[in-house]
Amino acid sequence: MNSAIRSLFWAICAFAVLTGVAFGKTTYGGQVVGLSNVYNYSPSVIESNGVQKFWWCAQAINPNNPSQYTDTIQYVAIDVSTQTIVQGPKTVLAETPAAWDSAFTCNPRVVEGVFTNPFGNGLNYTYAMYYVGTSQSSGTLNSIGVAFSNDGVSWVKYPQPVIMYTSQDAQNNAYGMGQPAAYNHDGKAGIWLLYEHGAHHYKATSTDGVYFTVTGEITENGLDEVGTMGQSSYHSPTWGDAGYDYKTGYWYAAFDTSTRPPSTVGGVTERGQIGVVVYRIPNSSLLTGTTSWEQVSTIDTSLTGAESNFLASFLHDIYGNVNAGGYPQIELYVSTSLPRPAWNSTSSQRGQSGGTSHWKIAWSIWTPNSSKLALERYAYGSTYEVTTGYVDTSIFKLDKTLGYLYETPQSGANTPLYSCVAGSTDYFVSPSSNCESQTYLGLVGYAYGSASAASNLVPLYRCYTGSHHLVSTSSTCEGYTREGVLGYAMATQ
Repeated sequence: MNSAIRSLFWAICAFAVLTGVAFGKTTYGGQVVGLSNVYNYSPSVIESNGVQKFWWCAQAINPNNPSQYTDTIQYVAIDVSTQTIVQGPKTVLAETPAAWDSAFTCNPRVVEGVFTNPFGNGLNYTYAMYYVGTSQSSGTLNSIGVAFSNDGVSWVKYPQPVIMYTSQDAQNNAYGMGQPAAYNHDGKAGIWLLYEHGAHHYKATSTDGVYFTVTGEITENGLDEVGTMGQSSYHSPTWGDAGYDYKTGYWYAAFDTSTRPPSTVGGVTERGQIGVVVYRIPNSSLLTGTTSWEQVSTIDTSLTGAESNFLASFLHDIYGNVNAGGYPQIELYVSTSLPRPAWNSTSSQRGQSGGTSHWKIAWSIWTPNSSKLALERYAYGSTYEVTTGYVDTSIFKLDKTLGYLYETPQSGANTPLYSCVAGSTDYFVSPSSNCESQTYLGLVGYAYGSASAASNLVPLYRCYTGSHHLVSTSSTCEGYTREGVLGYAMATQ
């Protein structure tokens, strides 16, 4: 990083601060499912009777048309107690030749219920899968369809979409409808679909799981407060999933962030986003925005070490509630590029590691009311990495715990800090969400903006050795050049 770029540090120390009250900690668990050497993304996960059932989009041969090698819906069932696969992986849904979904079939969302005679032939079903499909090879003009099943494996498609792209979509050859989140609000066939259309999200309701009425647009109030993921702010981001917490009355949603600018990853155009930001909002405000979305958790390269982290699904119960697994922990399954890039990868190697053939499904857990994030400094030779998340401990060794940060903005502690790398090995922490035009890794955490904001605080100085950066609590920067104060951390948990 040259001196001109380093000088930007001083100009951005007054970076806009954020507000929020959710308090918790996110941990990363690693890969769970995924076919080899093809894309795997956009999962739907249900836990019931000690078994987790996964449906996700993956590239495979279409059983209905063996010459077609594009999207399929894959299925795996895993015994929670033994962590062994008890069924699958297998293809359970794919494109129907000459139908509205003949080109692509993806983005499944599965709920259980009592679906009475949806085809008019006297047959009833237990499962409904809502999915995105199109007949356009360009991937445009998507609609949302539904298929029914009694075992989650053998599915019968409803012949027409349940939410169709609009005439305006057709005029503009637009993407259409996307990313449904399904919720069974009455345990029978009272389905709510939350879905994307254009730059916005909508809610539609049904009494039979087939015929839907749009009831309103989902609020965006609070979403533009996030200054993370390589951009100063964003509006109307895409999401991977939403789920309801019936005990607290909150909706949770997992929003995708931006992709990295190609100039920061060696000219590579990354397909998967950097990370996922989880928000929650009271049910009463979902459409009105009376109470804004509240930031809860961030899953990104800084946490996981993986280049791409996107299109996450919550672990649901059979009806679409997040009250499952280790609740009140909130469990997510994230489309993740694996393996991780090496610690000393070039920028282009980092970008290439996020390629579609590396996409798998990995999990993370958010624990509410958990401990703060330990800000730790690791060292390997002359290279330092300061992080609250992933570090390659086969290379780096813990040098010092500098203090403790929050995962989300709190009163007084609302200064975001970001993890960045210049070149291959100059890791640094920045108050700038674009990492001063270097490679963005993710959110480190939230620091206090002043020494008087709370008691028992320690300063965080950014220092430069002449070739690498580090963070120190010493005003002398341990003999190196001091570039400025990043913020203030709690000295203890």
